[in-house]
Amino acid sequence: MTLFAVVGCLWFGLHAVEYVAARYDPLAAMLPLPAGYGLGALLDAVPAWASGAIGASVWLGLLGSVLLLLRDRAAVLVLAVAFLAALVSMGWGLMAMTDGLSTLGGVDVMRFTAALAAVALGCWLYARVAKRSGAL
Repeated sequence: MTLFAVVGCLWFGLHAVEYVAARYDPLAAMLPLPAGYGLGALLDAVPAWASGAIGASVWLGLLGSVLLLLRDRAAVLVLAVAFLAALVSMGWGLMAMTDGLSTLGGVDVMRFTAALAAVALGCWLYARVAKRSGAL
């Protein structure tokens, strides 16, 4: 049980720190990246709905992973919504790739969004199985 929860917490926690650093300039100064690189450059270049989907998948994924670590049944629902948000961001990644924007801010758009979706899917499926077996 704890392996999926810990991996999810680490994965989504790392992205949450990067998301906060990208959104708030004082924190970005503490984690400097070359100009045009990192999640900040990516989030500046995406439409608002895709940025919201990326943020939702990161923060809901972190919340769901923490709930999974605490063995709370709500983890299943939260991780399902995180996965759906990741699918929306992946849809934008596919549209960006077809428009020739495969790399934004040094981030491969499709790999980034697909990785978010894959981790959210894995955590959600595990939480679902754990809930059905009575471990949650």
